[in-house]
Amino acid sequence: MTVRPDTRAEWWTTAEVAEYLGVRPATVSAYRNRDQMPEPDNKLGRAQLWRPSTIIGWAKNRPGRGNWG
Repeated sequence: MTVRPDTRAEWWTTAEVAEYLGVRPATVSAYRNRDQMPEPDNKLGRAQLWRPSTIIGWAKNRPGRGNWG
């Protein structure tokens, strides 16, 4: 059974975004470096944070990648 990040959380970290997408955190960082995903909604120190709704909406509308979540 796969454990998904809490969609009711205020913020998701890179690790939680990766978990939701089913990829490694390094893949999320690569997406960000290539401008292939939304800008973080917030930052805490060097940590990038996204609202779950930002990632869920992006993932659902991302062409050619199916429907995550």
